[in-house]
Amino acid sequence: MDDSIRHIEKPDLDEMERSEEIEKNTAPFTPQDEKKLVRKLDFWIIPLMMVTYFLQSYDKGIMSAATQFGFETDLNLEYVVGYEADGTAETNSSRYSNASMIFYVGYLIGTYPMMYLAQHFPVSRVIAVAVFIWGIILMSTAGCKNYAGIMVVRLFLGMFESAVAPTFTVLITFWWTREEQALRTGLWYCCVGLATTIGPFLNYALGQINGPLRTWEPMFLVLGGVTTAWAVVLFFLLPDGPYTTKGLNEFERQIAISRLERNQAGTITREFDRAQFFETFRDFKTYSCFLIILLTGVPSGAIGTFGTIVINGFGYDHFDSLALTSPIGALTALSILIVGYVTRKFSGTRYLCIIVCALISIAGTLICWFGPRDNKALLFAGIFLIAVQVASGGIAVSLAASNIAGHTKKATTSASTFVGYCIGNIIGPLIFGASPGPIYRSGFIGSFVCLCGVVVTGAITWIYLRWENARRDKRCRPASEYQHQHSIDENLTDLQNEEFRYVL
Repeated sequence: MDDSIRHIEKPDLDEMERSEEIEKNTAPFTPQDEKKLVRKLDFWIIPLMMVTYFLQSYDKGIMSAATQFGFETDLNLEYVVGYEADGTAETNSSRYSNASMIFYVGYLIGTYPMMYLAQHFPVSRVIAVAVFIWGIILMSTAGCKNYAGIMVVRLFLGMFESAVAPTFTVLITFWWTREEQALRTGLWYCCVGLATTIGPFLNYALGQINGPLRTWEPMFLVLGGVTTAWAVVLFFLLPDGPYTTKGLNEFERQIAISRLERNQAGTITREFDRAQFFETFRDFKTYSCFLIILLTGVPSGAIGTFGTIVINGFGYDHFDSLALTSPIGALTALSILIVGYVTRKFSGTRYLCIIVCALISIAGTLICWFGPRDNKALLFAGIFLIAVQVASGGIAVSLAASNIAGHTKKATTSASTFVGYCIGNIIGPLIFGASPGPIYRSGFIGSFVCLCGVVVTGAITWIYLRWENARRDKRCRPASEYQHQHSIDENLTDLQNEEFRYVL
């Protein structure tokens, strides 16, 4: 890219300040200095990301909990279509699944525009404004009176919530090395499980509020208010890249920039690189991450939308159905953290963890598919195991950042993978809603097929990237022998940079 049109995100300095910066940039730093900086980043940025993603996951999933307080009945989203031989009612949930699906249509619409805004404006400002707006939208859900109203609200909620996960994936690469990224991505990504763990008890408490409002309305009003307040916190505390943040002294900034260069992942720039954009769609890795996240999104979206309804259909009452989603969320969070730790501790295990987690969840789909309907504990165990596959999607999110270099390419890849996330979460509720409850047989069959696809895609990608690393070692020389010949300001992609090696 021509230097004359590249804008690097560095602040302007006068000559004296520039000389001082050069002097400080040549000062050595020790491993202890680096560890101290990493610890500071972990306790500063990660909690902000975790709370934000917790709210995003909680806010988008609150509709499922509201069904236990008459939400789908009040808005005419579910109705009886017949009865089984034993008198059990068969219900049509297509409107409810559509209300869930439309959120991800909005997410799909908003993903690329939000990534475009995040590259041209400070990331912290884009995220804070988006969080503020979706908080207001969430509160407006309490005013919905019919099916059309909830469809419009959920569409716009998805559009603004799309600002968070793709930008977080890129933001992680500004601050942590490729070896560190999987665990840090896991820390904020596991909050989807934490929201499911804590949410049922908060939802039940909110559902007990007596007053002139419908039982489920306080859920949306309170959570929307909390979200808008959190947006203000993000506006002032969430940093952008190491070049511009005021939260670092100059010595810490030097270490952060040095770590960024060590990543061989390109610089931080606000200029859109057309060549990198088109290279994204010629790269096998883009489609691999896209497919893994799409395929894991099918069972995730289905269980996230229909979880309480499915558990209720196993024979549990409304409160138990709500409460039993809590251990499912805990397992989700725990599995993400465990694989994050394993991949940090043992190199070359990311794709292996993707495959293992998918295999565990395949067992869960088979239990729900073939298990006896009168054994509700066994059926619940199947749902419990299906939750593990969320960790496979979390690893794929980290790989979309760790195995991609070049700022525009990295941002485009991140957005593309979350397009897969949207499509998977659209398909999941649809296939569950396509077959009558409480069995939802087609939903479990579809989830089984998708998870088999995750295993195949993960195995093929691992073989390909292992071969590519060996080819680069043979054609050039092992990455360990390089002395970082390329400058960070070159902003090379992983396909252009012969020093780049893919993490497995």
